[in-house]
Amino acid sequence: MHTVGLDGWPDAADQPDPGAMSCGTVLDYRSAEQRLQSHADLWLTSLTGVDPAAHDGWAAVLDEVDRVMLAGVGEAAAAGEDSALQNMLVFMDVGRRAAARGDLRVAATSLAYCETFAQGL
Repeated sequence: MHTVGLDGWPDAADQPDPGAMSCGTVLDYRSAEQRLQSHADLWLTSLTGVDPAAHDGWAAVLDEVDRVMLAGVGEAAAAGEDSALQNMLVFMDVGRRAAARGDLRVAATSLAYCETFAQGL
């Protein structure tokens, strides 16, 4: 788990039983809202141009992000190109629908999967 080496990570701690979790396991104790904002700050806004402050709640933010990503995939397809955003659409849709139901924990988890793909862009 090695969370002790994550300086500045909220609630970083040693795993008392190193055999209980594999190396690389991360436990994030922040609220769903904090995790969503972290995704927006770190990669989502720069990738899509969608600013959470300009929208009323995470459901509206993720609806707009989904719209922007779909448009990007469509533009790439029209140009005969593949879009790396294509890989993110399923996870973004899950997050968008979860936020619409008020389940921000699932929405934040979906963005964590999207972040993995965003790192390759």
